[in-house]
Amino acid sequence: MDEHSHVKADVEMDLTEIPPIQQKRIITFVNHFIMTTVTYLNKFCQSCESRFMEFEYKMQKVEASLLILEAQLASIPDAELQSINDKSNIVKDSVKSEVKPDPAEPLLEENKAQEVQEPVGVKACEHPIYARFFKMVRVGIREPAVKLQMQVEGHDPAILDNPDGIIS
Repeated sequence: MDEHSHVKADVEMDLTEIPPIQQKRIITFVNHFIMTTVTYLNKFCQSCESRFMEFEYKMQKVEASLLILEAQLASIPDAELQSINDKSNIVKDSVKSEVKPDPAEPLLEENKAQEVQEPVGVKACEHPIYARFFKMVRVGIREPAVKLQMQVEGHDPAILDNPDGIIS
C-alpha cells in the first residue's frame, strides 16, 4: 500500500494543512438522502391511506349487509313467541277445565268487571300482528315499503301512521 493513499491522523498535526471538505458534494448527498426519504414516506402514506379506504369500503358493505339481514329477520314471524303464547293458552284452558264452575262466581266476576274499567284492546305498536311492521320501520326500512308489505299481507297500512292507536 502507498503511504500517500492513506491520510494519517496525527495528534500533533497542524489542522491548517488539511485540505477543506468539499461542501458541494456533502450538500448533494444530504439533498439526495432527504429526497429519497421524503419520497419513501409519501409512498408509504399513500399506501396506508388506500388500505384504510379499502377497509372502510368493506366495513360499509358489511354494515349494509347487516341492516338487510336484520330487516329480513324482522319480517319473519316470531315462532318462539307464538309457541310460548300457544303453551300459555293450553295451560289456561287446562286450568279452566280443572276448576268446577261455582254458580255464585259469575256474579262476582261481573262486579269485578264493572269496578275495573280498562280500555279494550292493545296499542298498535304492541299488537302481535303489527309489532313486526313497527320493528321494520325502527330498523330502517322505509315506510312506503313496509306499508306495501302490510297491504300484501292483507293488513291496513294506515295503522303504521298511528303507533299509539288502540286495536281490539
